[in-house]
Amino acid sequence: MNARQGSLLRALLNEAEYKTCAWYAHLLGCSEKTVRTDVKAIDGFLRHEGFASCVSRRRGSGLRLVLAAHEANRLSRLLDESEAAMHPRFERLCRELVVLTCTPGPHTVESLTRAVFTNKQQMQSDLHWWQRVLVGRGLAVRTGRRIEFVGAEWTQRGFLMSVLFSFPPQAVRRRIEPLLLDAASGCDQRFFDRCIEEVQDNLGFTLSSNARWQLGVYLRIMVARIQMGHVIADRPLTGELSGFFAGLGARLSRHFGIAVNEAEMGLLQDMANCCTWQWSAELMERYEPNDRARAMAADIAAACEAAFGEPVPASLIRPLGILVESGLTRRACGLVVQNPNELAVKYDSMDGMCLLSSVLCEVPALVEARLHTSDYTRLVLVLVEYLERVGSLRHYRVGLVVNSGIDLALWGRYRIEKLSSRVQVVDVIAENEVLSACARPSSPLLDRFDFLVSFEPLPVDFPSVTISSLVDERDLERIVEAIPLWRRGREAQVPCERVRLTVPATPSALLPTVHRDLVASGAVSLGLERFRWLVRTLGFIRERSLVLAWCGEGVERTAVHLYDLDGGPQLAGKRCAQVALLLVHPDDRGDLTPLTERFKRLLESQGAEGTEAAEDDFFPGFPELRGAF
Repeated sequence: MNARQGSLLRALLNEAEYKTCAWYAHLLGCSEKTVRTDVKAIDGFLRHEGFASCVSRRRGSGLRLVLAAHEANRLSRLLDESEAAMHPRFERLCRELVVLTCTPGPHTVESLTRAVFTNKQQMQSDLHWWQRVLVGRGLAVRTGRRIEFVGAEWTQRGFLMSVLFSFPPQAVRRRIEPLLLDAASGCDQRFFDRCIEEVQDNLGFTLSSNARWQLGVYLRIMVARIQMGHVIADRPLTGELSGFFAGLGARLSRHFGIAVNEAEMGLLQDMANCCTWQWSAELMERYEPNDRARAMAADIAAACEAAFGEPVPASLIRPLGILVESGLTRRACGLVVQNPNELAVKYDSMDGMCLLSSVLCEVPALVEARLHTSDYTRLVLVLVEYLERVGSLRHYRVGLVVNSGIDLALWGRYRIEKLSSRVQVVDVIAENEVLSACARPSSPLLDRFDFLVSFEPLPVDFPSVTISSLVDERDLERIVEAIPLWRRGREAQVPCERVRLTVPATPSALLPTVHRDLVASGAVSLGLERFRWLVRTLGFIRERSLVLAWCGEGVERTAVHLYDLDGGPQLAGKRCAQVALLLVHPDDRGDLTPLTERFKRLLESQGAEGTEAAEDDFFPGFPELRGAF
């Protein structure tokens, strides 16, 4: 199954209803005939993998994936593991990175071509691709008679680990890890296993299975780099080296006949602390973050209380401290661990993200820490529950229109408020009352409700949603799809300014160019470094757009700014075609929900130009934006 067929299977898995071949063809950018051919390949793949699920075809209705009992999660996991491996360049480019960093040289274009089973022209193209990816990260591929991967040693290792672990573990285990195991004997592997067991015992916590595997991969990379003569010498210790890790360094020296210094073991100690522990309620209760992390968590809690009027629950303070500590450690290691919920927080919950960020991005200690965006998003994820509890997000006032039956009135009110925490039924009214109010020149409904919900269509201009008497999840979806754009019975509008920019292909030139235009137009009064930090921390890649939503100081007027790029740079492994910004003035903070929903629908309706696949695309979700700018 190739990458396009994998995308089709993912789309079928996400759709509960029948969709036509034309719909899937438009989604994938191919012909209907190709979709029908791919469906046959998908059915064969499912049978080969032992699934009872299949694709149902119905004339006039289209296609739908018929899932057998208990196979949805298994199929989703298999797709996650195989999507990266299905990419035609996955194995080749990862092989190049491992060969350049963990295989003794000297390396030339010819030797690399033989090592990764490709041709000279393709290898030269790949080397140019790596050079573009590494710009701004303090790393580079030096070409000439000899090909070298250059940069600070600890930065190289952090980047290598970040790239490998940005993919599903099974894809790396099957296709890439064997390259690291070729030179390791059975005795060496058993030694690594004992080291990991002892590290776990020393930490006093149980590591997850993936964390044990990741630590084993780093140990092999560390030993391979030292054996090649690449030793860490310039990385300051982030904390005192424990006696256990000092002793482990001596054992590594004896076993492999290498010199392991204190800086090497300091990075290994930090890498071990970056591993994912198997958290339990008891462990969270007894774990104590370090002093700096506790102080930052206290600063965050104080800022939230000052902004929203209620204290952050004591039960959240310790998790905040733990997340801050782990984020600081990963930052010190140059290690990026992807957050699988990042897009859900930044895009799906954009209003909550903006509201919390308007507070968190003003906390000096948090700004100074310069956490990776994935770790910053983890802090927001913990605080979303607090934000819902204090009621700072927009809540919609609903008038429930019922013509008959007290049972339907009570049931409708209960179900609507149960299914959505953002909707409050403030009154139950009759249809004749609605008709009478809307007949007046100035309808009093504007002051009482944001919209109406009824069980039958209403012949009025006031915003209303018609639902069934069941009041089920589909009815809630209809409500959610319609209401966020409304404000006091009227659709919220936001000015949109669209500009075409010609920018150099280097990522470092993108933000200064956009910033100059924003300042010249009077949209912002932010300095370049502050703007750059906001994009690095809050920005994200969606399709081919770099997206930022910001509400706070430095915004002069509320507006959407769309920059279509000519010759856009490569970000997150894709050619960037658009920069999309939603900038909200602090005075409009109360309207973040309708404004962010309008912004998202604008993105979905217009999209970035040039969304077709580019030749130099590779990573579907590259580990970090920070290094690109």
